Parts: sequence; structure tokens; C-alpha cells
Amino acid sequence: MSTQLINQLKKSIRRAQLVLERPYQLLDDQVATEKFEHAHIPPHVYQTWVNRQFGKTLFNNIAGFRRLNPDLNFHLFDNQKIEAYMEEFWGKHPIFQIYQKSQFGPSKADIFRVCILNERGGFYFDINKGCSVPLRMLLKPDSDCLISYEKNNCIILPEQAIMDRVQQPTKLAMQWSFGFAKNHPVTNMMIEEICNFYPYFKDKVFENPKDAILSFTATGMLTRVIRKVLLENPGLHLNQAGIDYNGHAIPEMPGSWSRYFTSPAYSKFQNRPIAL
Repeated sequence: MSTQLINQLKKSIRRAQLVLERPYQLLDDQVATEKFEHAHIPPHVYQTWVNRQFGKTLFNNIAGFRRLNPDLNFHLFDNQKIEAYMEEFWGKHPIFQIYQKSQFGPSKADIFRVCILNERGGFYFDINKGCSVPLRMLLKPDSDCLISYEKNNCIILPEQAIMDRVQQPTKLAMQWSFGFAKNHPVTNMMIEEICNFYPYFKDKVFENPKDAILSFTATGMLTRVIRKVLLENPGLHLNQAGIDYNGHAIPEMPGSWSRYFTSPAYSKFQNRPIAL
């Protein structure tokens, strides 16, 4: 059986499964019902998607993640709400122009997440991901951030001066979820470095746009920034929660595939610019 035929068969099966996921469910924001006992990171989780409609399985898993964290407020920003936020709070900053000129939704979401956590503080989670333990269990009393690492290797080592301060020096930083206090050095520098590197990515066509985005606004840039912040701030302590939140992360919730029937995956595009 040819690869093309196998792919067509997989698509047909997914379409059949999609019948069980409908009707799509409307996801509203959620207000905390308990007090968040932490002094530095505000009790807010920000998430993004193109709209508020989700298949039944993913919707139920999102609801379960929320129930696990009754002390946190959950905010879902769709495309329209992200655009309004960025213009209101960052309209006069160079990052807003880069946001506007970004050609893929995931890159826009990358910029949004670091901007809103810099301006307000809180946590970010991709909408299809979660954690099997309450987020408060990953924090220490004095934590002003929560970062973790992927299982994916980073073959470029940190500077020797910070090797013992980077918990996972051979891994990439996890960018699909993190938490920061307002105006944290990491989010400050992340915004600054995206602006600094924008001229390189501007108008350049990439064979694999996804890889370019990972370097420019996602995990590659975050890994670089974390190392640079530690190098420039010898006394700074970052709360680093191992790999995949010490094994508690949920990188792909059941039913996540259904969301791509309302918005195609950006990994399928080739030979495109990521920023104009």
C-alpha cells in the first residue's frame, strides 16, 4: 500500500471519528473558587486557540485540568481577543509590529504568551496540553517563575559559567507551558531578543517554516534566553521543574487532533516566509 493511500485512509478514519466529537463544545473562561497560596506568580492561566470550539474529548480533558486547579483563573484568548490585547497593551512597542507581520498563528501565539505574562504575570499552557498534578505542587514558596525542559536534546551546551545553574543543560526549554511573575527577567529578555533577531527572519523564505518559528519565537529562543539571563544575573535563581514538569506534564491531551479540523497544522507548510 502506497504512502499516499495510507495517508488518505488515516484521514478517512479521522473524519469518521470526528462524528463522535461533535457537536463542538464552547469553552468559556473559568474563575477560581479557592485561594492561590503563592506570593509571586499571579493565579491566572492564559491559553490560546483560533476560536472557542472544541471536540468533546479534548473539551472534557481541558475541563479536568481546570478542576485539578480550582485556585487558578483560566483565560482563553481566541484570535480576535489576542489581537485586541496586543494592540491595546503593546501597540507602541516594536514587538507589536513583529506580531502583526508574523505569518503563522503559532508564532503570533508565541509572542502573545510572553507579552501577557510579562505585563500581568501568571502561567501559560497550550490548549491541548496539561499537567497531572496541581501547578501549586511544582512551585516553591519563593518561586517567581516555573520553567521546565523537553525530552528533546539541545546539542549546544550553555556557557561553562552557568553549567551548574541550568538544571538540564543538554535539553531544550519547554515553551508550551511556563509561569512568571510580572516583568520577570526572562520574559523581558525574550521580548527584547525577538525584536533583535527580527531583521534576520524578515522576508526570508524557509523550507521548513516550523523549524524557523521554533528558533525565532519558540523553544529555541527560550532556551537561548534562559541561558543568557542566568549568565547576566549571577544571583538569579530560576525554579526549574525537571523534564516535562518532573514527569507530570501532559504533552498531548486525548482528542487534541480534532482541533485541526477548524485550523490546519502549521507543520504542513513549506517554502514560506514566517515574518514580513
